[in-house]
Amino acid sequence: MHGTPSQPEWLEDLVHPAGLKREQAFAAMMGAWHIPIYSFLRSMLNEHDDAADATQETFVQVFRSIATFRGEAKFSTWLYAIARRKGLDALRSRKQLALRNAHPDAADWETRLEADPFFDGDEAERKLYAALQLLPARQREVFTLRYFQEMPYADIAELTGTSEGAAKASYFHAKNKVQAHLASSAD
Repeated sequence: MHGTPSQPEWLEDLVHPAGLKREQAFAAMMGAWHIPIYSFLRSMLNEHDDAADATQETFVQVFRSIATFRGEAKFSTWLYAIARRKGLDALRSRKQLALRNAHPDAADWETRLEADPFFDGDEAERKLYAALQLLPARQREVFTLRYFQEMPYADIAELTGTSEGAAKASYFHAKNKVQAHLASSAD
């Protein structure tokens, strides 16, 4: 497991604790994965505070459960599965799970995005986030994992509990919808 292409070098020190080495490994893991996990949860939850909380809960869960990681799957797949569960927990606690397939008003989304202190106001980014909100939840999740996180289709399929073909189809349809929305908003 140590130093293989599919597993990060610090993973062995994290799974098999040895005092300070475990703390250093956890810091390395956080450095490598904090932004990708936050970005994934942000696209899922649509709110900075909720995404930040779910990100923190994800890493707390990783710290508590790292001994259960057996290396049968990639660490990244295991980590995203935890993040996905924490995101779904956040949606349930907000009682908005039933609303995930609704299409929020793009103007409302832009207002919320502009109020976010972590949004830099780039017009292209605003249009992309608005387009993402028009996607069904599954397509948005697959698009985020493939486009932003560059996750392989096999890992997306494992994470979402679908086939690789279904993941490819979801991405294809999501990409076409995003492109169509961006083209129509450019007019």
